Amino acid sequence: MKKKIFLVLAALLFISSIMMVGCSSEDESVSNERGVLRIGALPGGEDEYRRREQYQPFMELLERELDMDVELYLGSDFTATIEAMRANKVDIVSYGPLSYILAADIADAEAFALSSREDYGIFLESYIIVHEDSDIYEVSDLKGKTFAFVDPASTGGYLIPRLSMVENGIDPDADLASAVFVGNHDACAAAVINKNVDASTIVMSAYYNGIDEGRINPEEIRIINISDPFPAGPWAWRKSLDDTLKEDIKRIFFNMTDEEIALCQEVFARNHVGFEEAEDSFWDSLRKAAELIELDLKSSI
Repeated sequence: MKKKIFLVLAALLFISSIMMVGCSSEDESVSNERGVLRIGALPGGEDEYRRREQYQPFMELLERELDMDVELYLGSDFTATIEAMRANKVDIVSYGPLSYILAADIADAEAFALSSREDYGIFLESYIIVHEDSDIYEVSDLKGKTFAFVDPASTGGYLIPRLSMVENGIDPDADLASAVFVGNHDACAAAVINKNVDASTIVMSAYYNGIDEGRINPEEIRIINISDPFPAGPWAWRKSLDDTLKEDIKRIFFNMTDEEIALCQEVFARNHVGFEEAEDSFWDSLRKAAELIELDLKSSI
């Protein structure tokens, strides 16, 4: 009888120990599980394969440092990426200035980092360009001409060139023969080079990147207007993102080594040298510019 009781107790202890080990492993698995970090990317003029290839080193860095999976969402245009954040389909995005203002307004985006460039810091300029053999020499000559913008949610590709036109006596809605949105800055340059439009706009970083990478021949393009500098777009996250995860992301961004920056260079701005902390108020001047020309940002969504 005692032997039977001993065997029963031993069996119960064995089963209990297995259950405890199982529970311990399960708890450890849960505590290490951080889910998936989803990065939203704006259109860059490259095909999808090339865009994913550019982001791969950056995604691997985040996966290694955060100990979690990282996925890339490629938006078809600026507004698609904003909508993705509004629908909680992406967690962090490198926005343009105007697309950030809109994302902050309707998608609960919060800026946390600004790329600083070796040559022009955290500021950009927007150009209005024409073909080299064009008879357009200044902004006032655009009356009755065709024009290519980037996207309604683009700063250097829409807000700033519209402001330049208004300041030079051109009503973009009434005075241009026609205006089209072509989706990205490279396409704007191509539209001028191929003489599909009389003029277009391009942000300075895209212009010089295009020259460096052979997509733009500066001998075929003439710049007729250079805007005042304006703050570039930030990296922003969803406000509802876990606070601990936010701190870990900031730690990675602000402590990158030169080697890590070099590996991720194609994701960051041209001549990127590091990040500066960003605050939402940095873009108040652009909000005022949008009000000045009565630009309804929400109409682009």
